Amino acid sequence: MPDYQWADNELVACITVTAMSSAEAAVRALEPTAREMASFDEAQQAAWGSYELCHTMTIQTDRHVIVWEDNGYRGARDEPFLRLCSPGPAGSLFVNVNAVSNLVLGRHGTIARQFDPLFRKDTDEGRGEPLAVEATLDWTIGRHLSSSLALISDYTGLNDPFEQEWFESPRARQWLLPY
Repeated sequence: MPDYQWADNELVACITVTAMSSAEAAVRALEPTAREMASFDEAQQAAWGSYELCHTMTIQTDRHVIVWEDNGYRGARDEPFLRLCSPGPAGSLFVNVNAVSNLVLGRHGTIARQFDPLFRKDTDEGRGEPLAVEATLDWTIGRHLSSSLALISDYTGLNDPFEQEWFESPRARQWLLPY
């Protein structure tokens, strides 16, 4: 199982993995009026200091789209997530600076599992039945984020573990989503 230790170092984002057919389809599932930007710098500058725009990045793999919302949480909200998981398995992790987190997994337009990974206990306190792989992951504070991404990878079948640096590469697509 991939190890996402980089996520344990102050990750603040919403990261979604979906089996949608394209990056554009995934972004449109989040927000139909999203617009693509030419570059990271252009998107970052447009969103910087704006309470109306969210900079979002996508990476397309062979079978998945990874969506990184820099300052958003649409991928972890029920309605957009149900669209993201309609074609197949999807998972989303939202974490903010106020110790609010949410992990959601689903497929075929249904949420199968949802819980707060920061406050996950040995006894289940979430929605849906715990998955067997959850018992093999480290849910202590400081490892709960990498464990969340490992769970999403396992659930969605994402074989190629992604690195944060991917979103700074030329293959990343940049988007602006209105709040």
